Amino acid sequence: MSWLRRSRPAYAVDGVEPQRIDGWDVFDGDALAEQPAVAGATGRLPQDPALEDLPGYLAVSTKDGREWTLSFDDGMLTVFDLSSPGSDAVERTLTAAPWTASVERVDREVFLFTTTGVLTADVVLAHCVDVCGEVFRGLGGPPAP
Repeated sequence: MSWLRRSRPAYAVDGVEPQRIDGWDVFDGDALAEQPAVAGATGRLPQDPALEDLPGYLAVSTKDGREWTLSFDDGMLTVFDLSSPGSDAVERTLTAAPWTASVERVDREVFLFTTTGVLTADVVLAHCVDVCGEVFRGLGGPPAP
């Protein structure tokens, strides 16, 4: 049985089974929402109806725990100004984060980024929720609680 422990990816989260799509492990925000790191980040969000259940509108995916994507559900495109051409508040904020090494917007609602080290999916989503809160405040949303 010890071989099972060694085969578990370093980015895995206990009790959460990702979807496997084209070599990527996809973690839906709903599946990670109750994890302590994500719940803590959600608690730091500005109190605004637009951000209710934010993790459920996000997904993170990875092949190796260092290269990640952050995907937004269509319901969040206007909240974070992602539907406007040339809008790059999320990309700028992700790039400025100390835990990212590189960031690229690969689609209207998808960002590809590399982290400075291997992180678990719940920690990555928590960081992304924090980024969303910062972007929301910068776009004129209310301050954090």
